[in-house]
Amino acid sequence: MLILLKKIKYKINDLFVKLLIKFSLFLNWPYLAAIAFWLAASRINPKCRSNYTVLCMGRSVFIDDLNAMGTYSGRIKYVVIWRTYFQMVLHYFIKGPEEKKLTEENYHVSNFCFKGRQRYYLYLKKMFPYLHRWLNFDAVFSGNFAYVEHQELMRVSEENKVPFVVLFKEGIAATASGAYDKWLDMCRGCKFLGARVLFYGDKVRLSLLSINIPGLTENKTKVVGAPRLDVYFTDKENKTDKLNKQVIFFSFYSDNFYNLTDDSGKLQAAKKRCDDFHAWIMNFAKKHKEFKVIIKTKFPDHYLFYVKNIYGKVFKDDKDAPTNLIITNLGNSAQLIKESSAVVGFYSTTLTEAIVAGKISLSPYFGDIITDKPWDYFAEYPELINYVKSEADFSEYILKPEKYLGYSQKQREEFL
Repeated sequence: MLILLKKIKYKINDLFVKLLIKFSLFLNWPYLAAIAFWLAASRINPKCRSNYTVLCMGRSVFIDDLNAMGTYSGRIKYVVIWRTYFQMVLHYFIKGPEEKKLTEENYHVSNFCFKGRQRYYLYLKKMFPYLHRWLNFDAVFSGNFAYVEHQELMRVSEENKVPFVVLFKEGIAATASGAYDKWLDMCRGCKFLGARVLFYGDKVRLSLLSINIPGLTENKTKVVGAPRLDVYFTDKENKTDKLNKQVIFFSFYSDNFYNLTDDSGKLQAAKKRCDDFHAWIMNFAKKHKEFKVIIKTKFPDHYLFYVKNIYGKVFKDDKDAPTNLIITNLGNSAQLIKESSAVVGFYSTTLTEAIVAGKISLSPYFGDIITDKPWDYFAEYPELINYVKSEADFSEYILKPEKYLGYSQKQREEFL
Protein backbone atom coordinates (compact mmCIF):
# COMPACT_ATOMS: atom_id res chain seq x y z
CA MET A 1 0.00 0.00 0.00
CA LEU A 2 2.84 2.37 0.90
CA ILE A 3 4.53 1.70 -2.46
CA LEU A 4 1.24 2.41 -4.26
CA LEU A 5 0.80 5.73 -2.43
CA LYS A 6 4.37 6.74 -3.26
CA LYS A 7 3.79 5.89 -6.90
CA ILE A 8 0.58 7.96 -7.01
CA LYS A 9 2.35 10.89 -5.36
CA TYR A 10 5.21 10.62 -7.84
CA LYS A 11 2.83 10.48 -10.82
CA ILE A 12 0.96 13.60 -9.67
CA ASN A 13 4.18 15.53 -9.07
CA ASP A 14 5.63 14.29 -12.37
CA LEU A 15 2.55 15.45 -14.28
CA PHE A 16 2.65 18.88 -12.65
CA VAL A 17 6.38 19.31 -13.31
CA LYS A 18 5.97 18.35 -16.97
CA LEU A 19 3.12 20.83 -17.41
CA LEU A 20 5.26 23.59 -15.92
CA ILE A 21 8.16 22.71 -18.20
CA LYS A 22 5.90 22.76 -21.26
CA PHE A 23 4.45 26.09 -20.19
CA SER A 24 7.91 27.56 -19.62
CA LEU A 25 9.01 26.46 -23.09
CA PHE A 26 5.89 27.87 -24.70
CA LEU A 27 6.51 31.24 -22.99
CA ASN A 28 10.29 31.01 -23.48
CA TRP A 29 10.68 31.59 -19.75
CA PRO A 30 13.71 29.69 -18.29
CA TYR A 31 12.92 31.05 -14.82
CA LEU A 32 9.70 29.00 -14.75
CA ALA A 33 11.59 25.94 -15.96
CA ALA A 34 14.00 26.37 -13.04
CA ILE A 35 11.01 26.34 -10.68
CA ALA A 36 9.78 23.13 -12.30
CA PHE A 37 13.19 21.46 -11.96
CA TRP A 38 13.41 22.63 -8.35
CA LEU A 39 10.02 21.04 -7.64
CA ALA A 40 11.17 17.83 -9.35
CA ALA A 41 14.22 17.48 -7.12
CA SER A 42 14.31 14.68 -4.56
CA ARG A 43 16.97 14.20 -1.91
CA ILE A 44 19.30 11.44 -0.79
CA ASN A 45 21.08 11.73 2.57
CA PRO A 46 19.35 15.07 3.34
CA LYS A 47 20.20 14.99 7.08
CA CYS A 48 23.91 14.79 6.38
CA ARG A 49 25.79 17.69 7.99
CA SER A 50 28.14 17.97 5.05
CA ASN A 51 28.79 21.32 3.42
CA TYR A 52 28.74 19.62 0.01
CA THR A 53 25.66 19.07 -2.14
CA VAL A 54 25.72 17.37 -5.55
CA LEU A 55 23.03 17.65 -8.24
CA CYS A 56 22.50 14.19 -9.78
CA MET A 57 20.94 13.21 -13.10
CA GLY A 58 18.52 10.45 -12.07
CA ARG A 59 18.46 7.05 -13.75
CA SER A 60 17.42 3.75 -12.20
CA VAL A 61 20.73 1.92 -11.63
CA PHE A 62 22.59 5.16 -10.95
CA ILE A 63 20.15 5.85 -8.10
CA ASP A 64 21.21 2.56 -6.48
CA ASP A 65 24.81 3.81 -6.54
CA LEU A 66 23.77 7.13 -5.04
CA ASN A 67 21.83 5.43 -2.26
CA ALA A 68 24.88 3.29 -1.47
CA MET A 69 27.13 6.36 -1.33
CA GLY A 70 24.64 8.15 0.88
CA THR A 71 24.42 5.15 3.23
CA TYR A 72 28.02 3.94 3.43
CA SER A 73 29.93 7.18 3.01
CA GLY A 74 27.44 9.76 4.22
CA ARG A 75 29.72 12.69 3.46
CA ILE A 76 27.72 14.30 0.67
CA LYS A 77 24.09 15.36 0.18
CA TYR A 78 22.57 14.39 -3.17
CA VAL A 79 19.78 16.19 -4.99
CA VAL A 80 18.24 14.13 -7.81
CA ILE A 81 16.49 15.38 -10.94
CA TRP A 82 15.54 12.70 -13.45
CA ARG A 83 17.20 13.08 -16.83
CA THR A 84 13.83 12.67 -18.59
CA TYR A 85 13.02 16.31 -17.71
CA PHE A 86 16.14 17.50 -19.52
CA GLN A 87 15.15 15.30 -22.45
CA MET A 88 11.81 17.14 -22.61
CA VAL A 89 13.54 20.49 -22.97
CA LEU A 90 16.04 19.23 -25.54
CA HIS A 91 13.39 17.64 -27.75
CA TYR A 92 11.35 20.82 -27.72
CA PHE A 93 14.22 22.54 -29.51
CA ILE A 94 15.35 19.83 -31.92
CA LYS A 95 12.06 19.15 -33.65
CA GLY A 96 12.19 18.27 -37.32
CA PRO A 97 13.33 15.53 -39.71
CA GLU A 98 16.86 15.50 -38.26
CA GLU A 99 15.70 14.76 -34.71
CA LYS A 100 15.97 10.97 -35.03
CA LYS A 101 19.37 11.26 -36.67
CA LEU A 102 20.96 12.91 -33.65
CA THR A 103 22.61 10.28 -31.43
CA GLU A 104 25.23 9.95 -28.73
CA GLU A 105 27.69 8.72 -31.35
CA ASN A 106 27.37 11.68 -33.74
CA TYR A 107 26.50 14.60 -31.46
CA HIS A 108 30.01 16.10 -31.65
CA VAL A 109 30.91 15.00 -35.19
CA SER A 110 27.82 16.17 -37.11
CA ASN A 111 25.69 19.27 -37.58
CA PHE A 112 22.38 17.48 -37.03
CA CYS A 113 19.92 19.80 -35.26
CA PHE A 114 22.67 22.38 -34.81
CA LYS A 115 20.33 25.37 -34.36
CA GLY A 116 18.14 23.43 -31.95
CA ARG A 117 21.15 22.39 -29.90
CA GLN A 118 22.24 26.02 -29.67
CA ARG A 119 18.78 27.08 -28.53
CA TYR A 120 18.85 24.31 -25.92
CA TYR A 121 22.25 25.54 -24.73
CA LEU A 122 21.04 29.13 -24.42
CA TYR A 123 17.93 28.02 -22.53
CA LEU A 124 20.00 25.99 -20.05
CA LYS A 125 22.45 28.88 -19.73
CA LYS A 126 19.63 31.14 -18.54
CA MET A 127 18.01 28.50 -16.32
CA PHE A 128 21.13 27.07 -14.66
CA PRO A 129 22.02 30.05 -12.39
CA TYR A 130 18.54 30.01 -10.82
CA LEU A 131 18.68 26.28 -10.20
CA HIS A 132 22.21 26.55 -8.87
CA ARG A 133 21.21 29.28 -6.44
CA TRP A 134 18.06 27.53 -5.15
CA LEU A 135 19.53 24.02 -4.78
CA ASN A 136 22.97 25.29 -3.76
CA PHE A 137 24.92 22.41 -5.30
CA ASP A 138 28.70 22.19 -5.62
CA ALA A 139 28.90 19.75 -8.55
CA VAL A 140 26.76 17.92 -11.10
CA PHE A 141 26.89 14.11 -11.19
CA SER A 142 25.79 11.71 -13.96
CA GLY A 143 26.03 8.02 -14.83
CA ASN A 144 27.30 8.61 -18.38
CA PHE A 145 29.00 11.42 -20.30
CA ALA A 146 27.47 10.52 -23.69
CA TYR A 147 23.79 11.19 -23.05
CA VAL A 148 22.57 13.61 -25.71
CA GLU A 149 20.67 15.83 -23.27
CA HIS A 150 23.76 16.17 -21.04
CA GLN A 151 26.15 17.61 -23.63
CA GLU A 152 25.04 21.23 -23.34
CA LEU A 153 24.40 20.78 -19.61
CA MET A 154 28.06 19.76 -19.16
CA ARG A 155 29.10 22.82 -21.11
CA VAL A 156 26.89 25.18 -19.09
CA SER A 157 27.89 23.60 -15.78
CA GLU A 158 31.60 23.98 -16.44
CA GLU A 159 31.09 27.56 -17.69
CA ASN A 160 29.47 28.33 -14.35
CA LYS A 161 32.51 26.90 -12.49
CA VAL A 162 30.49 23.90 -11.31
CA PRO A 163 32.41 20.65 -11.99
CA PHE A 164 30.54 17.99 -13.95
CA VAL A 165 31.53 14.53 -12.68
CA VAL A 166 30.57 11.16 -14.21
CA LEU A 167 30.36 7.72 -12.60
CA PHE A 168 30.68 5.77 -15.83
CA LYS A 169 28.65 2.60 -15.37
CA GLU A 170 28.47 1.55 -19.03
CA GLY A 171 30.53 -0.91 -21.03
CA ILE A 172 31.09 -3.70 -18.50
CA ALA A 173 29.04 -6.24 -20.44
CA ALA A 174 30.43 -5.05 -23.78
CA THR A 175 34.08 -5.38 -22.74
CA ALA A 176 33.45 -8.97 -21.70
CA SER A 177 31.48 -10.05 -24.78
CA GLY A 178 31.49 -9.95 -28.57
CA ALA A 179 29.93 -6.49 -28.48
CA TYR A 180 33.25 -4.90 -27.48
CA ASP A 181 34.42 -3.61 -30.88
CA LYS A 182 31.02 -2.23 -31.82
CA TRP A 183 30.60 -0.57 -28.43
CA LEU A 184 34.04 1.03 -28.71
CA ASP A 185 33.24 2.28 -32.22
CA MET A 186 30.08 3.93 -30.88
CA CYS A 187 32.18 5.80 -28.32
CA ARG A 188 34.66 7.23 -30.84
CA GLY A 189 32.44 10.18 -31.72
CA CYS A 190 31.99 11.21 -28.09
CA LYS A 191 33.57 14.17 -26.34
CA PHE A 192 34.04 14.77 -22.64
CA LEU A 193 33.36 18.32 -21.51
CA GLY A 194 33.40 17.72 -17.77
CA ALA A 195 35.87 17.58 -14.89
CA ARG A 196 36.29 13.92 -13.92
CA VAL A 197 35.16 10.42 -14.91
CA LEU A 198 34.97 7.68 -12.27
CA PHE A 199 34.92 4.06 -13.47
CA TYR A 200 33.63 0.79 -12.03
CA GLY A 201 36.71 -1.04 -13.35
CA ASP A 202 40.01 -0.49 -15.13
CA LYS A 203 39.21 -2.39 -18.34
CA VAL A 204 36.51 0.08 -19.39
CA ARG A 205 38.69 3.05 -18.36
CA LEU A 206 41.67 1.85 -20.41
CA SER A 207 39.42 1.02 -23.38
CA LEU A 208 38.02 4.56 -23.54
CA LEU A 209 41.45 6.13 -23.07
CA SER A 210 42.78 4.01 -25.96
CA ILE A 211 40.50 5.70 -28.52
CA ASN A 212 41.54 9.25 -27.55
CA ILE A 213 38.14 10.75 -26.81
CA PRO A 214 38.57 14.56 -26.85
CA GLY A 215 38.61 15.95 -23.33
CA LEU A 216 39.08 12.54 -21.69
CA THR A 217 42.64 12.42 -20.38
CA GLU A 218 44.16 9.98 -17.91
CA ASN A 219 44.44 12.59 -15.15
CA LYS A 220 40.65 13.06 -15.36
CA THR A 221 39.94 9.37 -14.71
CA LYS A 222 39.87 7.18 -11.61
CA VAL A 223 38.69 3.64 -10.81
CA VAL A 224 36.34 3.57 -7.80
CA GLY A 225 34.38 0.30 -8.14
CA ALA A 226 30.60 -0.05 -8.11
CA PRO A 227 29.22 1.68 -4.99
CA ARG A 228 25.99 -0.31 -4.99
CA LEU A 229 27.93 -3.55 -4.38
CA ASP A 230 28.97 -2.28 -0.94
CA VAL A 231 25.60 -3.32 0.46
CA TYR A 232 26.53 -6.99 0.08
CA PHE A 233 29.79 -6.63 1.97
CA THR A 234 28.88 -4.18 4.73
CA ASP A 235 25.17 -4.58 5.48
CA LYS A 236 25.55 -7.53 7.86
CA GLU A 237 22.33 -6.80 9.74
CA ASN A 238 20.19 -7.53 6.70
CA LYS A 239 22.32 -10.35 5.34
CA THR A 240 20.52 -13.68 5.29
CA ASP A 241 21.31 -17.18 4.13
CA LYS A 242 17.63 -18.11 4.20
CA LEU A 243 16.30 -19.05 0.77
CA ASN A 244 12.94 -17.30 0.64
CA LYS A 245 10.41 -18.44 -1.90
CA GLN A 246 10.84 -15.33 -4.00
CA VAL A 247 12.20 -14.90 -7.51
CA ILE A 248 13.38 -11.53 -8.79
CA PHE A 249 13.60 -11.11 -12.56
CA PHE A 250 15.35 -7.98 -13.82
CA SER A 251 13.60 -7.61 -17.14
CA PHE A 252 15.62 -7.07 -20.30
CA TYR A 253 14.82 -6.01 -23.82
CA SER A 254 16.14 -7.21 -27.17
CA ASP A 255 17.83 -3.85 -27.92
CA ASN A 256 20.93 -5.34 -26.24
CA PHE A 257 21.49 -7.39 -29.39
CA TYR A 258 22.01 -4.44 -31.73
CA ASN A 259 25.58 -4.32 -30.41
CA LEU A 260 26.08 -8.01 -31.16
CA THR A 261 24.70 -8.46 -34.68
CA ASP A 262 23.31 -6.63 -37.71
CA ASP A 263 21.55 -9.76 -39.01
CA SER A 264 17.81 -9.01 -39.10
CA GLY A 265 16.93 -12.70 -38.81
CA LYS A 266 19.03 -13.11 -35.67
CA LEU A 267 17.61 -9.91 -34.20
CA GLN A 268 14.08 -11.17 -34.78
CA ALA A 269 14.94 -14.54 -33.21
CA ALA A 270 16.48 -12.76 -30.19
CA LYS A 271 13.33 -10.67 -29.78
CA LYS A 272 11.16 -13.78 -29.82
CA ARG A 273 13.43 -15.44 -27.26
CA CYS A 274 13.09 -12.38 -25.02
CA ASP A 275 9.30 -12.45 -25.30
CA ASP A 276 9.17 -16.21 -24.68
CA PHE A 277 11.45 -15.97 -21.66
CA HIS A 278 9.16 -13.40 -20.03
CA ALA A 279 6.19 -15.68 -20.73
CA TRP A 280 7.97 -18.67 -19.13
CA ILE A 281 8.45 -16.73 -15.91
CA MET A 282 4.83 -15.64 -15.87
CA ASN A 283 3.72 -19.23 -16.39
CA PHE A 284 6.00 -20.33 -13.55
CA ALA A 285 4.23 -17.86 -11.25
CA LYS A 286 0.87 -19.30 -12.29
CA LYS A 287 1.96 -22.90 -11.64
CA HIS A 288 3.78 -22.22 -8.38
CA LYS A 289 1.60 -20.04 -6.18
CA GLU A 290 3.94 -20.69 -3.25
CA PHE A 291 6.54 -18.42 -4.91
CA LYS A 292 6.38 -14.66 -5.06
CA VAL A 293 7.62 -13.66 -8.52
CA ILE A 294 8.70 -10.07 -9.13
CA ILE A 295 9.47 -8.71 -12.59
CA LYS A 296 11.34 -5.43 -12.23
CA THR A 297 11.82 -3.28 -15.31
CA LYS A 298 13.98 -0.24 -15.89
CA PHE A 299 12.24 2.95 -14.81
CA PRO A 300 11.04 4.47 -18.16
CA ASP A 301 7.44 3.57 -18.93
CA HIS A 302 8.15 1.89 -22.28
CA TYR A 303 10.04 -0.93 -20.51
CA LEU A 304 7.10 -1.43 -18.16
CA PHE A 305 4.64 -1.41 -21.07
CA TYR A 306 6.73 -4.03 -22.89
CA VAL A 307 6.32 -6.50 -20.01
CA LYS A 308 2.65 -5.65 -19.45
CA ASN A 309 1.97 -6.25 -23.14
CA ILE A 310 3.39 -9.78 -22.84
CA TYR A 311 1.37 -10.25 -19.65
CA GLY A 312 -1.78 -9.33 -21.57
CA LYS A 313 -1.04 -12.01 -24.16
CA VAL A 314 -0.21 -14.71 -21.61
CA PHE A 315 -3.22 -14.00 -19.40
CA LYS A 316 -5.98 -12.96 -21.76
CA ASP A 317 -8.56 -13.87 -19.14
CA ASP A 318 -8.07 -12.00 -15.86
CA LYS A 319 -9.23 -15.11 -14.00
CA ASP A 320 -6.00 -16.83 -15.06
CA ALA A 321 -3.74 -14.03 -13.79
CA PRO A 322 -1.63 -15.16 -10.81
CA THR A 323 -1.84 -12.95 -7.71
CA ASN A 324 1.72 -13.88 -6.74
CA LEU A 325 3.16 -12.12 -9.82
CA ILE A 326 4.24 -8.47 -9.48
CA ILE A 327 5.35 -6.27 -12.38
CA THR A 328 6.96 -3.00 -11.32
CA ASN A 329 9.58 -0.41 -12.20
CA LEU A 330 10.14 0.50 -8.55
CA GLY A 331 12.05 -1.07 -5.68
CA ASN A 332 15.61 -1.33 -4.42
CA SER A 333 17.52 -3.89 -6.49
CA ALA A 334 19.91 -4.90 -3.71
CA GLN A 335 17.10 -5.50 -1.25
CA LEU A 336 15.16 -7.55 -3.80
CA ILE A 337 18.24 -9.67 -4.51
CA LYS A 338 18.95 -10.31 -0.83
CA GLU A 339 15.34 -11.32 -0.18
CA SER A 340 15.14 -13.73 -3.13
CA SER A 341 16.19 -17.34 -3.57
CA ALA A 342 16.92 -16.83 -7.29
CA VAL A 343 17.94 -13.89 -9.47
CA VAL A 344 17.09 -13.80 -13.17
CA GLY A 345 18.39 -11.40 -15.81
CA PHE A 346 20.53 -10.89 -18.88
CA TYR A 347 23.45 -8.64 -19.78
CA SER A 348 23.01 -6.93 -16.42
CA THR A 349 25.26 -6.13 -13.47
CA THR A 350 22.41 -7.31 -11.23
CA LEU A 351 23.63 -10.82 -12.04
CA THR A 352 27.05 -9.85 -10.73
CA GLU A 353 25.30 -8.60 -7.60
CA ALA A 354 23.60 -11.99 -7.32
CA ILE A 355 26.98 -13.72 -7.46
CA VAL A 356 28.27 -11.41 -4.71
CA ALA A 357 25.17 -12.23 -2.64
CA GLY A 358 25.64 -15.98 -3.17
CA LYS A 359 22.33 -16.46 -4.98
CA ILE A 360 21.57 -18.84 -7.83
CA SER A 361 21.61 -16.84 -11.09
CA LEU A 362 19.57 -17.61 -14.19
CA SER A 363 19.89 -16.18 -17.67
CA PRO A 364 18.29 -16.98 -21.04
CA TYR A 365 20.41 -18.88 -23.55
CA PHE A 366 21.26 -17.21 -26.87
CA GLY A 367 24.17 -19.41 -27.97
CA ASP A 368 22.08 -20.95 -30.75
CA ILE A 369 21.32 -17.48 -32.18
CA ILE A 370 24.64 -15.65 -31.71
CA THR A 371 27.09 -18.36 -32.74
CA ASP A 372 30.13 -16.43 -33.96
CA LYS A 373 31.12 -14.46 -30.85
CA PRO A 374 30.69 -14.30 -27.07
CA TRP A 375 27.26 -12.85 -26.25
CA ASP A 376 27.37 -12.74 -22.46
CA TYR A 377 29.96 -11.62 -19.92
CA PHE A 378 29.81 -15.00 -18.19
CA ALA A 379 31.40 -16.60 -21.27
CA GLU A 380 34.64 -17.33 -19.38
CA TYR A 381 32.82 -18.31 -16.17
CA PRO A 382 29.84 -20.44 -17.29
CA GLU A 383 29.81 -22.29 -13.96
CA LEU A 384 28.52 -19.14 -12.24
CA ILE A 385 25.35 -18.91 -14.30
CA ASN A 386 22.54 -21.30 -15.20
CA TYR A 387 21.43 -20.84 -18.80
CA VAL A 388 17.74 -21.45 -19.34
CA LYS A 389 16.97 -23.13 -22.67
CA SER A 390 13.35 -24.09 -22.01
CA GLU A 391 10.43 -23.43 -19.71
CA ALA A 392 11.18 -26.76 -18.01
CA ASP A 393 14.77 -25.61 -17.32
CA PHE A 394 13.47 -22.54 -15.56
CA SER A 395 11.34 -24.55 -13.16
CA GLU A 396 14.14 -27.06 -12.55
CA TYR A 397 16.65 -24.40 -11.48
CA ILE A 398 14.19 -22.48 -9.29
CA LEU A 399 12.80 -25.52 -7.49
CA LYS A 400 16.20 -27.18 -6.86
CA PRO A 401 18.65 -24.30 -6.22
CA GLU A 402 20.94 -26.40 -3.99
CA LYS A 403 21.58 -28.72 -6.95
CA TYR A 404 22.69 -25.94 -9.33
CA LEU A 405 24.41 -23.47 -7.01
CA GLY A 406 27.66 -25.29 -7.63
CA TYR A 407 30.43 -22.75 -8.16
CA SER A 408 33.40 -22.56 -5.84
CA GLN A 409 34.57 -19.61 -3.77
CA LYS A 410 37.71 -19.46 -5.93
CA GLN A 411 35.67 -19.19 -9.15
CA ARG A 412 33.53 -16.49 -7.58
CA GLU A 413 36.54 -14.45 -6.44
CA GLU A 414 38.27 -14.75 -9.83
CA PHE A 415 35.18 -13.49 -11.61
CA LEU A 416 34.66 -10.58 -9.23
